[in-house]
Amino acid sequence: MRLAPLLALPLTFALIGACHGAPEERVAARDAAPSAIETPFFATSSSPAADAGSPDGGRPDLRVFCDDVYAADAARLARRCQPKDQGLQRGLARAASQLCSDDLNAAVSHGRTSFDHDAAKHCIEMLQRTDVPRMSDTDTLFMHFPCDRVVLGTQDEGKACRWSVECKDGLACVGYAIGVDGTCKRPPKVGEACTSQRFGSVLNEQAAEMHHLSCGAGGWCDGKACEPLVAPGKACVNAASCDKGLSCVMGKCAKPGGSGAACFRSTDCAFGSWCNKTPSGAGTCEAKRPEGAECPLPDACRGRCDTPRAEDGGPAGVGRCAAVCGSG
Repeated sequence: MRLAPLLALPLTFALIGACHGAPEERVAARDAAPSAIETPFFATSSSPAADAGSPDGGRPDLRVFCDDVYAADAARLARRCQPKDQGLQRGLARAASQLCSDDLNAAVSHGRTSFDHDAAKHCIEMLQRTDVPRMSDTDTLFMHFPCDRVVLGTQDEGKACRWSVECKDGLACVGYAIGVDGTCKRPPKVGEACTSQRFGSVLNEQAAEMHHLSCGAGGWCDGKACEPLVAPGKACVNAASCDKGLSCVMGKCAKPGGSGAACFRSTDCAFGSWCNKTPSGAGTCEAKRPEGAECPLPDACRGRCDTPRAEDGGPAGVGRCAAVCGSG
């Protein structure tokens, strides 16, 4: 289901198994201090957290920022969403805010990053006045200025780190292992050791890479060493291994397919398309379907796929695409 623009996030990923992943000691670290302050800016928040503090033990200012970020487009949603869709959007916003708060609390837990309140204010103002479209399934608000400046690493080259967002811009965290700090370094060259870390669900790996490349020019990190980027048409293991602008499409580096291109899954298709698969497993990329069209799979629609249900909970017929907040 394609919800709202940017603020909806890649919630299909985030809500069905978002792993606030590396490092694996993340939860323990948060307990010692784990995927959205009482300054005038935060005092104007409509969030209960502004007065009540953070119920999960995290910093109240981070919780209020995340709540405000995911309420930033409330006025636009009210104008274009039906009441039931507004309720769905509010539920997703609450879930996304929790992931955001988890990510930011983990990022600041060791005192190696700063939270820029001015950037946070400008981020929310930008989202309130601008309907920012998502450009990929991994696109989040932290990949858009000024939201990408909300959390800033403070560790200089040669200083300790657990993940790259703790390092100053242009540096990567290399050599981290569970219980052992890594070191902030210039991005390693091809052939040199590197550390690949999934960080959060909202402040995700792709957002971190904007200012903290895991490898230098021409390389990608396979988790151990920087390998040369794979050229078009050559075999690949994932999108990160492919040269700039390419993805791993049906096992080879290429641009995601447009309508009519062959595919095995929807990620083989251009953003905004889906893979209409045959019983054999092969498929064809198609544009997402509009309201009223049949939907054999949930990701076939611009909005959502409504499937009638039998008494036992199983499907009772062909699903139909329904619009969500003006999706068509």
